[in-house]
Amino acid sequence: MTRKKVKLAYITDVTARKSTYKKRKKGIIKKVSELTILCGIPACAIISSPFDSKPEVWPDPERAKQVIQK
Repeated sequence: MTRKKVKLAYITDVTARKSTYKKRKKGIIKKVSELTILCGIPACAIISSPFDSKPEVWPDPERAKQVIQK
């Protein structure tokens, strides 16, 4: 079973854009989590959002700071 081709275009509907953003953010955080487990490497994700004033930091700000300093 193949997936349909994704059109890369600006989503004009604010609700649909916010929903898509949340799904993609969840997917990226899951991928980073899987990389740290499978490869045994320290990693972090910092995701800035146009919908929130504060960026999302995974796993937590303190461990992300340690990974960046390394």
